[in-house]
Amino acid sequence: MNFAYHCTDNYARITATSILSVFENNKDADEINVYIIENGFTDETKKKFNDLADRYGRKIYAVPCPDFKKDFGLNLVSIKAKWMFDSYSRMYLDRLLPENAKRVIYLDGDIVVERSLEELWNLDLGGNTCAACMDCVSESYYELFGVDKDKRYCNSGLILIDLEKWRDRKVGDRVKQCVDANNGYVFFMEQTVFNKVLQHETYYLPAEYNVSTLEEVMSYKELMTLRHPLHFYLEKEVKKAMETPVVVHMTGFFFVINRAWNEKTNHPSRDRFVKYSALLGWEGEILQKDNRNFKTRMKDFAIHAVPRRVLFPLVSVVYNNYRVKNIARIEKEIMNEE
Repeated sequence: MNFAYHCTDNYARITATSILSVFENNKDADEINVYIIENGFTDETKKKFNDLADRYGRKIYAVPCPDFKKDFGLNLVSIKAKWMFDSYSRMYLDRLLPENAKRVIYLDGDIVVERSLEELWNLDLGGNTCAACMDCVSESYYELFGVDKDKRYCNSGLILIDLEKWRDRKVGDRVKQCVDANNGYVFFMEQTVFNKVLQHETYYLPAEYNVSTLEEVMSYKELMTLRHPLHFYLEKEVKKAMETPVVVHMTGFFFVINRAWNEKTNHPSRDRFVKYSALLGWEGEILQKDNRNFKTRMKDFAIHAVPRRVLFPLVSVVYNNYRVKNIARIEKEIMNEE
């Protein structure tokens, strides 16, 4: 099995925790190769990853993060200084991984694998280029991003990729065309590009392959109230995924204080993260310090002071209406800058 991640040095422990969870729950796999598209790894960090691989008799390869403009012609535009474009590397794995790699499972670093991925690895894609899980977004986002309403907007945190088809169908060239058509700015970045480019050639996976924080924190009714998804899994499918998850995606969410690897958090997967991260045996604290500023602390306090039955309908209006209009306004401004 081949896996791919992208990672900066300050995210190394989190990504290593994810990789360890892959190793722990796929011990029967004959071969596991992990390719980390790295940005700024120190020699010490590379050694830690190599030692981890050696412990399990696996291979980890550090692949330098590309220059997306120089190497792929992507003129990407950001409206937030903290945004990085490393995540676009998943769209070019056909060029970044060895040519003899036929398939790869891309995983975000904030994912924990709880069961074997052998069945996913051997999945018949039925002629499709890739496979992913549905994300929970409303019709307004389908319209905003230009995704056909009879298709499914997917989360790009886990993607099974047929690298041969990805190459043959020139997905990388199509990614560039999509970015160029948006003058370099795409909200949700590579996830939206992934959906626009591959919406007609994606196999939809069962919900247990990408259980998100939203599903862990909210009831199904609350989730429907908040997101009003055009397409999503049935309640019984989400329930089954929650009971026996294969992959848990420890995403951020406005109702959750900090991420799962923070010492001050109410994230439902904190214990899950600690369990696997402790197995690394790396020096230093497993959980990070709470670095929220006063404004963020007050915002979190206010959010949790509002009853859920009132909060989620209010946030739904902001998320599905105001936010969409704001994104459209920004896109229009950027397009007019040509």
